[in-house]
Amino acid sequence: MPNRSKWIIAFFFVFILVLPTIIPSAEAGFLKNEKTVKIAFIWQRWDILDIPARIMMMMYKRILNQAEKEYDVNIEIYEFWDRWRRGDVQSGKLDKYDIDVVVGPGGVGGWNSPRDYRVELKKFVRKGGGFYGICGDSTFGSLGVVNLPTGYKKPLKKATGERSFTPMLGLANVYTDASAFDHILNYPFWFRRADMVKLVGQLPISRAPIKIQSTDLPIQEPYTRNRVRVMMGNAPLVDGPILLRLFMPKVHDLAVFKGSDEPYDESIEGKKAIVATHYGRGRVVLSVPHPELTVGNSKAHDLFARNLLWCAKSLPLEESLKTRLKPWMIWFVSDYLEHEKLIWLLLTLQQASE
Repeated sequence: MPNRSKWIIAFFFVFILVLPTIIPSAEAGFLKNEKTVKIAFIWQRWDILDIPARIMMMMYKRILNQAEKEYDVNIEIYEFWDRWRRGDVQSGKLDKYDIDVVVGPGGVGGWNSPRDYRVELKKFVRKGGGFYGICGDSTFGSLGVVNLPTGYKKPLKKATGERSFTPMLGLANVYTDASAFDHILNYPFWFRRADMVKLVGQLPISRAPIKIQSTDLPIQEPYTRNRVRVMMGNAPLVDGPILLRLFMPKVHDLAVFKGSDEPYDESIEGKKAIVATHYGRGRVVLSVPHPELTVGNSKAHDLFARNLLWCAKSLPLEESLKTRLKPWMIWFVSDYLEHEKLIWLLLTLQQASE
C-alpha cells in the first residue's frame, strides 16, 4: 500500500476517535445539524394570480407538517408580501428572520418586478439561502424565455397587466421554452387576460408523468428512474447558453417529462421538468410542474418536500451514503451521517485511498 494511502487511512481513524470529543452533543461543534427550517413563501401584490392562489397555503402546510415527521425537522412558515415600492423582501426580512429558503409558488409577477426586489432575492441566495421556484417562478429563477412566438410581447403585457418586462433572476443557466405554447398562441392580438386565466384554469385537473433522473445530487434518490404523475404548470425548461457553462454552476436534471396533458401537447416530452443547481453559496431548484398541488399523490408531495429541504440544506443524506460509502465507514460514523461536512470528508478520503 502506498505511503500516501496509509497516512490517509491513519488520519481517518484518528478523526473518528476524536470526533465525539469535538462534538459534545448533536447540537454543538462545526458539524452542527440544524433542526429548524425557516421557509418564506413570497407573494406579490402586483401579480393578478397571487392573491387567489394564497388559499393553497393550506396544502403547503399539510405537506410540510408531514415532512416534519418524515425528516425529523421543525419547519417555520412565513408569508412575505411585496408591493411595487416596498414590502417584506425589499425591507430585508429575509435576513432579519434568518430565512433558510424562499418559495416562489408560481404566477406571472416575475415578468415585471422591482429592481430592489430582485436584488434582495439574488443577494439572499448568493449568501447561502435557497430558492425554490415553481411554475411561473421557475421562469423567474431562470435566464428568461426563449422561442416566444412573434408578436406576443404586447398581448402578454395586456394579459399580465404590465407596461414593460424586467430581467429574470438568472439563478440557473436555463430558459423557459415558450415553443410549448405554439399550438395555443395562434392569434397574438386576440390574446387577452381572459385567455390567460382560461389557460391557467386547465392546470388543476391536468396530470402528466415525469421521470426522476439519476444525478450527482441525492435530492430525489428514493425515486430514481420512477415515474410520478404530477399537476402541470409552466412551459418546460431548456439549456441556457453553452458559454455560460464556463461561469455558472452545472444544472442537474432532476426530472424530465414523459408525457403530456392539456394545455400542452406531446412536444414537451423529454424536456426538463425539474432542475437543481447552485448560485453563489446558495441552492436553487426550479420546478415546472406542481407536485405540491397534485391532490392525493403522496409521492408527488414528497418530491416537493425533498426539493425544499435540499434548498434549505436540511435534507438527510444517510440514504445516499449507504450506496456510495464502504460499510465499515458507515458503521463508524452512523451517528453523524446527516452532516454535510463529514460527508464531504468521507467521500474525499474514500476516493483518495482507492
